Amino acid sequence: MILWIEEEIQNHQRGEGDMSLSDKQQKIKECFPILSKIKDPALRDKVVQCWVRMWEESAWKDVKDCPFTPPFPDISLVDHINCVGDMVLATADILEKHNKEIKLDRDYLITGILLHDLSKLLEIEPAPEGYRWGKLLKLMPHATYGAMVAVAEGLSPRVANIILSHSRWTGTSPASPEAVLLHYMDYGLADVLRSCRELPLIVTGAAKP
Repeated sequence: MILWIEEEIQNHQRGEGDMSLSDKQQKIKECFPILSKIKDPALRDKVVQCWVRMWEESAWKDVKDCPFTPPFPDISLVDHINCVGDMVLATADILEKHNKEIKLDRDYLITGILLHDLSKLLEIEPAPEGYRWGKLLKLMPHATYGAMVAVAEGLSPRVANIILSHSRWTGTSPASPEAVLLHYMDYGLADVLRSCRELPLIVTGAAKP
């Protein structure tokens, strides 16, 4: 596994152009406005580093070119994450307003939002016909490698749980209110998009989660 990742890095870094590390870090900050809402600067920096690391391992010259999913090539991964972020944070405010017992950790929640689909940079690859699912998905379920990178960059197992549990493919149950919220918002958005395009819904079991 480690050798495969090292080979991928060597193969893909040739196509990254002349962007410096600081340029890539700045690009990630510009892509995700809610990053600035993380109050802990060390946590914020680790989130950025996770994205830079995954970007450098990927075949994408521009992180904005990666789609949310090949069936929806017109929606970028960056736009999807920003949409999920707005939905989750707005819902968190509403939940806390109407339920005194609910107190959500915003730093943890935003970290989960920003990293939940991190591994899609490797799970989806550019192809002559547009996009295709990458070979990483033959090795492990969606979100697994993203959680591995998060832990490798110094983030906690708690963060790994919110990444893993957003997807049913990992078999990981949400271990916090924040993880539960992200899970349902992400799937809800996917099914609303599917319904608008008259595609099978995940909630009915007619589409893969």
